Amino acid sequence: HLELRGEDGDVLAGYGWVFPLSDGEVNIGVGTLATARRPAQIRLRSLIQHYADARRDDWQLDGPVRLPASALLPMGGAVSHVAGYNWALIGDAAGCVNPLNGEGIDYGLETGRLVAELIAAQRHLGTGWPATLRHHYGEAFSIARRLAGLLTLPRLLPLAGPVGMRSRALMTVALRVMGNLVTEEDRDLTARAWRAAGRASVRLDERAPFS
Repeated sequence: HLELRGEDGDVLAGYGWVFPLSDGEVNIGVGTLATARRPAQIRLRSLIQHYADARRDDWQLDGPVRLPASALLPMGGAVSHVAGYNWALIGDAAGCVNPLNGEGIDYGLETGRLVAELIAAQRHLGTGWPATLRHHYGEAFSIARRLAGLLTLPRLLPLAGPVGMRSRALMTVALRVMGNLVTEEDRDLTARAWRAAGRASVRLDERAPFS
């Protein structure tokens, strides 16, 4: 559910999910965005309970929420010292989480492949891996972090969200940039604009991704 509301009805910078499991249960959860300037003032466990209660009729849920847990995810390359002589961090541990949606599964798979290629090429992980991460994700993560910061503005989502959701063109662009679907080979307008914005953003960063 792309529109996540708190117990007071306010729209939050985040989303909720319900994944059916094989044993008749569901994995239900919420994710919210926090930045250094605007930390999330949210009690996650009570928010999960509120979200679960709101979804009970849709999913025919009964019983209490079991085993609630929460964790912070570093996003957009917000991790330094990602490798040494014979080790390297990948996926979530390396901060390879999309700042716009908290997605990280494909980055985990992709960074696993990239580090394997680096090892096969017998390159020094301590210097080669940070450079590889910056090359593949640095610019995209930089601009994504800036855009994600806008999502934490209290009045932006209620105003811009409905407009964006009704626009097929905007949703197509959002899907590509949020889904890590802009490749180095793409030459269309969206890809060129996204890469140009990323290059400009990196130049303005006080702390670039993976540094």
